[in-house]
Amino acid sequence: MADSPPLKSEDISEKKHVSPEVEPVSIEYGHLQELEVNLDETLHEKEIFDVEADHSPYPEVRAVVPEVDDPEIPVNTLRMWIVGIIFTMLGAGINQFFSLRYPSVHIVSLVAELLAYPFGVGLAHLLPVTSINLGRYLGGRWCINPDRHFNIKEHVVITIMSNVSIGYGSPDSTSIIQAASKFYNFPLQPGFSILVVLCCQVLGFGIAGLCAPYLVAPANIIWPGVLSNCALLSTLHSRTNAVANGWKISRLRFFMYVMTGAFVWWFFPGLIFVGLSYFTWVCWIAPNNVIVNQLFGMQTGLGLSPITWDWTQIAFNSNPLLSPSWAALNVLGGFVIFFYGVVPAIYYTNLWFTAYLPLMTADVYDRFGQLYNVSQVISPSQTLDTTAYAAYSPPFLPATFAFVYGLSFASITCVLVHVYLWHGTDLKLAFQGQQKLDVHGRLMLAYKQVPWWWYAILTLVMFALSIVLVQVYHTNLPVWGVVLALAIPAIYMIPCGIIQGITNVDANQLNVAAEFIGGYMFAGKPLANMVFKILSEDVVSQGIFFAQDMKLGLYLKIPPRLLFFAQGGATVLGAFTSVGVTTWMLGNIEDICTSDQSNGFSCPNGRTVWSSSVIWGLIGPARLYSAGKIYSSLLHFFWIGALMPVITWLAWKYTGKDFWRKVNWPLIFVGTYNVPPATGINYTSWALVNVIFNFFIFRRFFAFWTKYVYVLAAALDTGTALSGIIIFFCILYPGFEFPDWWGNTVYQNTADGEGKCLDRVRKLEAKAKGENGDTPDPNGDMAMGDAAGGGKGKGKGKEEKKEEKREEDVAGKSSRVNRAWREGCDEGHLKGHAKGLEIGYQGGLQPDQQEKEPLDPSTEPIPSLVAPY
Repeated sequence: MADSPPLKSEDISEKKHVSPEVEPVSIEYGHLQELEVNLDETLHEKEIFDVEADHSPYPEVRAVVPEVDDPEIPVNTLRMWIVGIIFTMLGAGINQFFSLRYPSVHIVSLVAELLAYPFGVGLAHLLPVTSINLGRYLGGRWCINPDRHFNIKEHVVITIMSNVSIGYGSPDSTSIIQAASKFYNFPLQPGFSILVVLCCQVLGFGIAGLCAPYLVAPANIIWPGVLSNCALLSTLHSRTNAVANGWKISRLRFFMYVMTGAFVWWFFPGLIFVGLSYFTWVCWIAPNNVIVNQLFGMQTGLGLSPITWDWTQIAFNSNPLLSPSWAALNVLGGFVIFFYGVVPAIYYTNLWFTAYLPLMTADVYDRFGQLYNVSQVISPSQTLDTTAYAAYSPPFLPATFAFVYGLSFASITCVLVHVYLWHGTDLKLAFQGQQKLDVHGRLMLAYKQVPWWWYAILTLVMFALSIVLVQVYHTNLPVWGVVLALAIPAIYMIPCGIIQGITNVDANQLNVAAEFIGGYMFAGKPLANMVFKILSEDVVSQGIFFAQDMKLGLYLKIPPRLLFFAQGGATVLGAFTSVGVTTWMLGNIEDICTSDQSNGFSCPNGRTVWSSSVIWGLIGPARLYSAGKIYSSLLHFFWIGALMPVITWLAWKYTGKDFWRKVNWPLIFVGTYNVPPATGINYTSWALVNVIFNFFIFRRFFAFWTKYVYVLAAALDTGTALSGIIIFFCILYPGFEFPDWWGNTVYQNTADGEGKCLDRVRKLEAKAKGENGDTPDPNGDMAMGDAAGGGKGKGKGKEEKKEEKREEDVAGKSSRVNRAWREGCDEGHLKGHAKGLEIGYQGGLQPDQQEKEPLDPSTEPIPSLVAPY
């Protein structure tokens, strides 16, 4: 590193155009080999700082983010670009490849971050220490390999580049390619596939850059999700140590011990003893008690027990160590109110005929109790066949799935009102350029900033390409539809980003908003509906990840213009890689996207997008949610969501009590966004771990918490992910499996695991038939005739189930959730259930109506015949 005078605070204001309101940080720093946290000072710091201090006002940030910088640390090096490009392409290709398979595996950000370290160190020693002259217009001399030390800033840029394709997983926009080409059989041109992915990805990047003053620069938007990345980076590149509440072990050694332990341990709940993951011990005691299994089961039940020994279950929604305790309590409170109180009331009173359906599932059913067969309502021209629809069935939603839509409606309005009331002043100051910067923001003033118009031009170019996409490739989406689709992220990007940036809870429910708006405006046009939804929802989802990574760059003092080109270049490269892999697979893998594809490439994401586009694009929300329709009462959640933040804000204004500031209605409504497939265990165990560490340990053993908790979060995630990858590629993917024994079958041999949630339907059928002295139902004989025939199959499904080989999804829980319902319910249960729902469907009709075609609930609401038992 060339010698030059140390950069002082006054040099910052001389080099940069700094507004007079901004005071440069009063820190003098010289040449550093690495950026390191002053651990000894941080552990014993008791003072509370404000934003203008030379330390961050947030202890979680001080714990893992260095508060020093040296702009002379080399970042724009050949070794950084080589590793960054390789990991971008590998991450995008591998994650995209396996996203078309079920069960799948997903390489997470921390794994890529860990694996990039030895590659960077190796290239630092292999490449010659030299520089080349790029010429006057390309920046002069470029140092290919400045030294033999792979530094933390290079590592951060590599992490951010790989996060473009790894952090978010495969782009949602590739699911449109699968759905349109393989499920709708639309002839797609390569240009469509490239543009739909490229536009969504780059629009997310552009909008994130435009929103950076509101989502990245503010000190209070700490983005807890990147603090585990900071912890791992600091652990790998720093050797400082200090005693914390008697603990002398270094962060690096602590990380290695915990990561190794997590790696070894997950072989038990992930393969050897799966009962530790589905630790439904109450159901094991009473395996045939339907009510107990509905309440405590984790596959088709509510999962009320808070105990599991599987980190993937605990961190199923997010890492519990990264959210503040008050946020976790809001999420838990919402879950308790809605899913311990409201949902059971809906189910056991048979509202919307939910008693005939599984309690906990994300599937959609027909009036026969089977999964909704969308092929029966599609005309040859790929529009809704209204005659076939009336003859077949409207969709029916299970209790949890139906109610989650209501919560989503509430969150759509709640997020906007909450952010306006609690963060409106901060947003106004940011817009006026008067917000105060913390120590990290002030250190970044030493670098040339990215002009806002760079992002604006990029966004406008992508907007123009989006219009080309919908017009040239005949998507049936008009130009004004593109404008409306992009107006949604323009409105919601900042509110959703603020919520997640403070709490680490995803508040993006725009998929519901896009489905409804698109369903009403583009009814009967599935491709238009899919493109509209992806331009609305995916742009915000991608944009939030880009903003989060921009905060990581700010924390580790990456030059903004270098970050712009690295992040933007990786975005384009990842998009082309994902499109290339998807297109090749769809054209070269035999029987791809079929349910019985020999290697499991059934395209689960594409199938979901297809089914969703049929339900909301073909059938449309008007037939289900408009006034007078079966689920119309859920529309009240729109005004409820807007009202609740106003009530608590007024309560805080009137009382001045801090309690009301901690009541966060967006978290209460949207915190349970992942139900189903998530169940109670994923929320109660998550909240329990969070409160233990981020409330009790934080208060009683602050030094220990500061030194180790974020390292612990990174180690648990990394070790478990590595274990899952090894199990998948070395055991499950080649076709091997662990032998069945009690520990791997005990959770299956219960009413929850075998899908016997329908035992209560038999009682309802008996009541409809007139047994035990009840009055026979007009349709009772007809209904029970088929049910009796179905009874002959009782027990058959259970015997067949014992012969089936258990398939385990090591990358997540999605392969296990709902499988018990779809495969475990025996034939007799399913047939009896089908007639039970048939009775509910027709039971309220007059005799002359019952002889005609089934009632279409888009014309009249379905009356309920049966009562809860």
